[in-house]
Amino acid sequence: MIKKQNGAVILALSFLVLSCSSGSSRYRDTAMLERPPTLALQQKTQNSNVIIDDSIEPKKKRPGLNSTVTQLGEDTNKRVLIKQPITQAWRTLGMALKQSDIKITDYEKGKYNYYVNYHSQGVLTNVINFLNEEESKTIYLLTLSSQGDDTLIQAELASRNEQKSQNNDGVVIKSSDDSEGLIDAIYLLLHDDIKTE
Repeated sequence: MIKKQNGAVILALSFLVLSCSSGSSRYRDTAMLERPPTLALQQKTQNSNVIIDDSIEPKKKRPGLNSTVTQLGEDTNKRVLIKQPITQAWRTLGMALKQSDIKITDYEKGKYNYYVNYHSQGVLTNVINFLNEEESKTIYLLTLSSQGDDTLIQAELASRNEQKSQNNDGVVIKSSDDSEGLIDAIYLLLHDDIKTE
C-alpha cells in the first residue's frame, strides 16, 4: 500500500514538471533583456592602437568657481565679485569659509555680514603668533552687497567692541589690518579650492 502511494506521488510530480515546461519560444528569446554597456573598442592602425570610446564621459569635477569669481582692485580697496545673486553668494561664501581655516565667529544674515577670525599669512606674523602663548583673535567683517545680479564681497577690521567680545580677557591688542590679505585668501579659496558638491 505504501508503495502504491509513493508511485502515485512520483507520477504526479513528474506530470507537474512536464506540464510547467512549455515549448513556447517567447521565454527563450533574450533580445528584449537588458544588455551590458558597450566597452571602448580597440582598433589597430599602422603605428599605434587607437581607442574609440562611444561611452559618455563623466563631467569632470574641478574644485573652485573659476570664472564666476573675479577680484577687483589692485593694491588697496580689494574686493571680490561673485557672479551669483546675493542669497546664493551668501551660502557659497559660508561653505567656502567652513572648508578653510578661516573661522566664522558670528554672522548677521539679514545684513549679509560674516565676522571671521583670520590670521595673516606673513612669515613675521606667524612667528609672533607662535611665540605668543595666548592666541590673539583678530576679527574681520566680511560684507556682501548686491550689485545687480552679482554680489560684491568687502573686508574690513571689525569694530573694537567686536574685538573685545571675541577675546576672553576683554583686552584688545592693537593688530595690523590685513583685510587685503583676507580678500586675497577668499578670492583664491572661491576661485580654486571650494568644493561645491
